[in-house]
Amino acid sequence: MNVIQCAAKGIREATSRPKLVLVLWAFNILVAGLGYVVFLRAFGDSAGRGLPVQDLTRAADMTAAIEFLTSQGGGAIAELIVVALGLCVLYALASVFLYGGILQTLIQKGGGWRFSEIFFAGGGRFYGRFFRLEIYALALWLAAGLFYAFILTIIDFNYRDLANEQTALVLTVIRVLLAIFLVFLIKMIRDYARILVAGRDSREVLGSLLEAVQFVAKKPLKTLSLYYVLGLVGWVALIFYKLLGSTFPRTSTAAVVAGFLLAQVFIASRGWLKVAYQASQGRLIGLI
Repeated sequence: MNVIQCAAKGIREATSRPKLVLVLWAFNILVAGLGYVVFLRAFGDSAGRGLPVQDLTRAADMTAAIEFLTSQGGGAIAELIVVALGLCVLYALASVFLYGGILQTLIQKGGGWRFSEIFFAGGGRFYGRFFRLEIYALALWLAAGLFYAFILTIIDFNYRDLANEQTALVLTVIRVLLAIFLVFLIKMIRDYARILVAGRDSREVLGSLLEAVQFVAKKPLKTLSLYYVLGLVGWVALIFYKLLGSTFPRTSTAAVVAGFLLAQVFIASRGWLKVAYQASQGRLIGLI
């Protein structure tokens, strides 16, 4: 099956599973809301409860809030950084569960099971295996980091004496694109490893990761093309969201509500895209 067919398969699968997309939307809203509340609370505790501060908090003027927190000797902003890192860790741990639920839902067909039973059973069933996969994948992140540092060393050694601004700009773009490529490559390999574990109900996590690396190495054109085709869909959704959102004047309650609803649709689209990725890549490797 070619790349376009796999992408179309993944998009159909994601579109046909609104409950799954709804769960992912709710998870993102929960995390975003928690982060928002933590930020405002920390800001309020740092600034006190004077009337101007309350007005600023209600207005959610984040630029002014960050400026104030930074001016408090670094203590408030350091606390926020710790909290933000904690939220990132919690998000990563919860994402491990979500991937198990997504793949179990995509793989298991029929049987009379309800969606909630399949999703939560999959999240629990594969949690330990997917968590170990993240640990093993650290070796890939390390290898990618060393490779990136090696390429940067070569670039800096050969072009360090050049003062041409145009050349410097091109080299900066190359650095950024290489970093993005390596990050997406590792994420893609992890996707295939999860699919191998879930699709075969395998406990050989390390073996599945190595097999995923081998699969990507054997079919680099197909795997990368599929990944970036779906990524393009995500970028189109983002551009559409930005363009449509810019048309709301924010001068009336109706416009604010419409903008809020549009934001929720965009957040849901990110969950939909995550499902499409798993389904299309599973189709390419022959397990979904």
